Amino acid sequence: MMKLLSSLFGVLLLLPITCSLAQTPAMTLWYDKPATVWSEALPLGNGYMGAMVFGDPAKEHLQLNEGTLYSGDPTGTFKAINVRKDFRQVSELLAAKKYQDAQAIIAKEWLGRNHQLYQPMGDCWIELDHKNGVISNYKRQLDLATATATTQYKVGATTYTRTYFASYPDHVIVVKLSASGPGKINGTVHFTTPHQPTARYVAQGNTLTMRAKLPGFALRRTFEQVEKLGDQYKYPELYDKSGQRKSGVDNMLYNQQINGLGMAFETRVKAINTGGRISSSNGKVTIQDASEVVFVLSAATSFNGFDKSPATQGLDPKPLLDQRFNAIVKKPYAELYRTHLTDYKRLFDRVDLQLAAETDQSTLPTDQRVMLFANGKDPSFPALYFQYGRYLMIAGSRPGGQPLNLQGIWNDQMTPPWNGGYTININAQMNYWPAELTNLSECQEPFFKAIQELAVNGRETARNMYGNDGWVAHHNMDIWRHAEPIDNCNCAFWPMAAGWLTSHFWENYLFNGDKAFLKKDVFPLLKGAVQFYQGWLIKNEQGYLVTPVGHSPEQNFLYDGKKQGTFSPGPTMDMAIIRESFSRYLEASTLLGVDDTFTAGVKQNLAQLLPYQIGKYGQLQEWQDDFEDADVQHRHFSHLYAMHPSNQINMRSTPELAAAAKRVMERRGDGATGWSMGWKVNVWARLHDGDHALKLITNLFKLIRTDSTHMSGGGTYPNLFCAHPPFQIDGNFGATAGIAEMLVQSHAGEIHLLPALPEAWHTGRVKGLKARGGFTVDMEWKAGKLTKAVVHSALGGVCRIRTNENLSVQPVSSAANGEVNPLFSFIDAGKPIIKDQTKLGPMPAVNGFTIDLNTEKGKVYEIR
Repeated sequence: MMKLLSSLFGVLLLLPITCSLAQTPAMTLWYDKPATVWSEALPLGNGYMGAMVFGDPAKEHLQLNEGTLYSGDPTGTFKAINVRKDFRQVSELLAAKKYQDAQAIIAKEWLGRNHQLYQPMGDCWIELDHKNGVISNYKRQLDLATATATTQYKVGATTYTRTYFASYPDHVIVVKLSASGPGKINGTVHFTTPHQPTARYVAQGNTLTMRAKLPGFALRRTFEQVEKLGDQYKYPELYDKSGQRKSGVDNMLYNQQINGLGMAFETRVKAINTGGRISSSNGKVTIQDASEVVFVLSAATSFNGFDKSPATQGLDPKPLLDQRFNAIVKKPYAELYRTHLTDYKRLFDRVDLQLAAETDQSTLPTDQRVMLFANGKDPSFPALYFQYGRYLMIAGSRPGGQPLNLQGIWNDQMTPPWNGGYTININAQMNYWPAELTNLSECQEPFFKAIQELAVNGRETARNMYGNDGWVAHHNMDIWRHAEPIDNCNCAFWPMAAGWLTSHFWENYLFNGDKAFLKKDVFPLLKGAVQFYQGWLIKNEQGYLVTPVGHSPEQNFLYDGKKQGTFSPGPTMDMAIIRESFSRYLEASTLLGVDDTFTAGVKQNLAQLLPYQIGKYGQLQEWQDDFEDADVQHRHFSHLYAMHPSNQINMRSTPELAAAAKRVMERRGDGATGWSMGWKVNVWARLHDGDHALKLITNLFKLIRTDSTHMSGGGTYPNLFCAHPPFQIDGNFGATAGIAEMLVQSHAGEIHLLPALPEAWHTGRVKGLKARGGFTVDMEWKAGKLTKAVVHSALGGVCRIRTNENLSVQPVSSAANGEVNPLFSFIDAGKPIIKDQTKLGPMPAVNGFTIDLNTEKGKVYEIR
């Protein structure tokens, strides 16, 4: 294959590859040509900054992000929403089954305005002069075991190597260029940014600095959309009081266009050469005849918290960067790399996974492995995808940074899909499904902090919008943690997110058993969510408590023939989140010794919640009424929240409901957008059908070559990013969690080993998966059967193990008596309402053997 590469320095020919870098298929993404589009580039991250590395020999491109870079300001929201004003009318319309009439009022009166946008920071360009030489032996790769990217190629007798890594401890991204042979490194480095109205570039000595400011206001919608909705009054930045568009306004307003608002940032790169010379001029740093150059890059912003204006109350980025560079001024490259590696491997090396044996197909470039996966000749590939998900978690979410948004921390667009924000009716939560399971608990810290910040605004929203106690959150938020619903989308009015978000705190407690965390962090948030739900519930005609106005994200129902409705009382997902929140609040109250009138009221209301219902097709009913689906194969199946990620429905204690959940999955089908297929992997794993879970993984591994949104179904980009399409990172994390769920489950009061092992993974091993109760599990299996497992007990207490084969344990003196460790709690879903017994499918059975281990803290138990 011949590839033409152009640069300012001339033309280079890319000749066929002869691999020279070390290759480990289970841990390496690799390619035989540079990235030509963003979705082929390789991601780096240090929890604060992200970089997409393209690997062009002549013109290296690092597209850069910083996690706090959002447009706007904390004051930029619309709070004048009053549900109480129209509540009676909406309730009466819903009771009269005039769903579209109710929906029209909700859309007009109960929605806010669009949130602000996650912004790209800029680009670093390293342009090299290879004297029109011919490029051969090209290869680029990302080694997940070390979080190190490499690009290598030859020009004549010289081998050029680039090594890239992103260090969390030192808060830098490092790129080393080296030349081995007679050739030298000659070229320039410079920055660009899409924020040109405010950009300034300064080159001095061996240091290059880019300073700019983001829009103080950005609008994802078009003006025509805003005006069609009649929402001009929600955007005083753009419209006068009469609703007329102000002169000179645009979708992006910078600096003085918006009263000086906007977040400032500074990006700095320092070049350190071995041999040759470095000089600077005209916004560029020039390297001449060096044998090695190390670029150290960092960035800082004026962000000073979710509730402070970055323009008037912001930090100064310059002294932050001065301090950062002064701290590493005496650190050579080897020490920077060693610091990075020690920090990264402390997290990454906790889990090791091997699924089946590698084959000849496993040695192909990664994009070809994706393209060919469906042929069944590369069964080990999901292990690479699993570890890639863990890599993205470590790279994108570390204490002190921001949580992973819909694009993680990687985005090159001024108007990214869905604002580059946090959709909290599943997507932001899905990003963190693997955190506990795959032994990366501390990576949730930014998410936890964001939820606590959201709750601050959410209390104000609950009081002003609903007149309720507690806190509320709807289906979206941005860095400013606005809790009101956004505009334009009926799915935006969904006041249920608080319970789901708080469940991540509860799961952290279940996995780690920190009672101080339960008291200080979990309980206040959980009580606030429950307080809001207590004030939101009403009684239906049968006397059950239901939500008065609900939505099943993001599905519609049919009524009166072919009419579509969005809102109705008591959708199943609403009830599942409330049942979970109430049950966990009562359990936390017991653990913390809380017994008061509020707790008694929660207990009383829990018993009166609308039970789960099994509908006319034998399916778990999605709404209070057994409506028909507007789209039978819709990407969302929100009513299965009770099965996953919650633990109210499981194969052993609620077989009727598990069978009804399976019927939902059969009706939804096996196609979907990328992230939805990641979710389906988890549900099929919970249904103990490993082969079907693997089928969804196979469907996810459909190679998508571009970022086009005009495609049927989702898949995977060449760099293994999930394609909705376009790119949406939650599919990566959903599938990673699903693979873990196929191997170990602990949501149903026991640790179930190999609950959903597909036939293709007949032989393998795993080390370091986490289970609730403070347990860590290592396993080996052969011919589809467990041969050995080791359970590490961090907390002590009773541990119930389930396997598919008979088992023995060493060391253990006798089988334990008494209750299972209370950290293994699961929610009693109660008896469902079954409309037609004849529609029920076969009840699933959970076979196998169990044993209770009375473990001691710090001890290890081997199971054979």
